[in-house]
Amino acid sequence: MSNNLNYRVIIVGGGVIGLTTACTLLKEYVSTDNLQLTIISEALSPDTTGDISAGFWQPYGLELSDQRMLKWARYSYEIFMEEYFSTKAARAGVIQLTSYTMMKQEEEEQQQQQQKHVDNNDISIDFPFLALVRHYRRLNNTELRIFDHLAPVTGFVMSSVVVEVRRYLPELHRFLEKDSRVKFIRKKILSLDDLKGQADVVINCTGLGARYLVGDLAVRPARGQVIRVNAPWIKSQYYIDMKEEGCGYIIPQSDTVVLGGTFQMDDWKTTPTENDTCHIRRMCAKILPALDDVKDGKVQVGLRPYREGGVRLEHELTSDGMNVIHCYGHSGAGVTLSWGCAKDVVDIVKSLLPIDESPTSELPIHEQLWRLI
Repeated sequence: MSNNLNYRVIIVGGGVIGLTTACTLLKEYVSTDNLQLTIISEALSPDTTGDISAGFWQPYGLELSDQRMLKWARYSYEIFMEEYFSTKAARAGVIQLTSYTMMKQEEEEQQQQQQKHVDNNDISIDFPFLALVRHYRRLNNTELRIFDHLAPVTGFVMSSVVVEVRRYLPELHRFLEKDSRVKFIRKKILSLDDLKGQADVVINCTGLGARYLVGDLAVRPARGQVIRVNAPWIKSQYYIDMKEEGCGYIIPQSDTVVLGGTFQMDDWKTTPTENDTCHIRRMCAKILPALDDVKDGKVQVGLRPYREGGVRLEHELTSDGMNVIHCYGHSGAGVTLSWGCAKDVVDIVKSLLPIDESPTSELPIHEQLWRLI
């Protein structure tokens, strides 16, 4: 479609939320020659918060009863699973794996569970995202014996996916750069007023930066420290919640394993601490004792964009007439919610910048969103 009307869109933020939104926008405006898409970001991969994360699909650091979250997580899960069974998987770092989650049980809790004789499906009441995945079940007594060294615990196993952001984002960036309608600008935007008159729609995907860009004090840092180690024998994901003793997780990547972690609210420190490093190593060695002998590793810190009240995804017509769509506050679930949020954002864009007809394609959705270049 070509006409005299330009569609000027600016996305502020070049992390996983910003780039998945950009790809979704191109999908929906695939025939719109006059689209002008500008992506402005202070940081791009490998310098985004997502590059530090393990990219594990599971709603983390969010209110699990939020039905919007479940919708966004489901859509993203299906996209990533399609990509795993495609030619993208190796280059984009998309890995399907089995995930084990264990939680310490007190004696009273054990007795209550035995009395209830719960079936495998009941656990999705407490963890509603389990209903979104291909396979899941409560760990039975035989399986729990594998974790006798952690006993007493209960838990579940599910089929999930890891998206290595440090591989995934460069592939999205490469795809976007090849489109003549797309321009990247690396700079920090201090105020949305700086963009006045430059776009028909501005999309705010600034994560933690939204606290200052739009003055949203509900956005707070949730500090996460991780260690990337060489442990090639580990092929599954493990998470344990030992209550007072804390949590630990082990998430394999294609060439490393991520050990974590911390979720420290209102902590702005971006340098590692020895106390956190020792805690992470101790908790992960509880799960897999062989990790006690792994002394090397790269320690990293990232600040998750937690938001009281959950993700903000909505349109705002500012007092000076700017159309702004906000999409931030994904906490520890940026990857998990990415494609689902991008879809809803672009639906709002389409209501503001209508197109004559929706694109039709026989390609799988993930191929319509982006392709290997």
